[in-house]
Amino acid sequence: MKRMWKIITAAGLSVLLLPGCVMNTGARVYDNERALSGEANSYNLTNYSGAQSDHTVSGSAEKLEGMDTIWEFDADEAEEVNISYSLTVTSGKAKLVYVSPDGIVSTLAECIAGEESEKSASDSIEAKAGENRIRLVGAEGTSLEYEFTADAGEVEPFGD
Repeated sequence: MKRMWKIITAAGLSVLLLPGCVMNTGARVYDNERALSGEANSYNLTNYSGAQSDHTVSGSAEKLEGMDTIWEFDADEAEEVNISYSLTVTSGKAKLVYVSPDGIVSTLAECIAGEESEKSASDSIEAKAGENRIRLVGAEGTSLEYEFTADAGEVEPFGD
């Protein structure tokens, strides 16, 4: 009977601990270039609000872990695209990354709470022929606000 109790207790604890390991999307993708350049979006999101108008998307989240594509541009040929962004992090860390059609990931901005917690810029990127994307990525337990504008392509709120 004691042995059975130990087995049941161990199984119960395993079930409780497993979601914490499996669901921590932010830790799995934040520094994983293969995941960042892939097609799938994967995230956990709490208390998110967002807006979109014309070529601008903005939002805030109390807790974000993982990544989502906020801009896509399927270019027929190489083209310069003007972008502007602002990113503010109050807990955790977040970044905006550009993913080229050949899967190369470049960090546009990275913010870490308590260090460099706010960044904004207006710049241009050389969009290559093919599918170009910008992703918003949050590490475990990230609280943030963001705004992103591009003069070409499609913007989408996080989680859409």
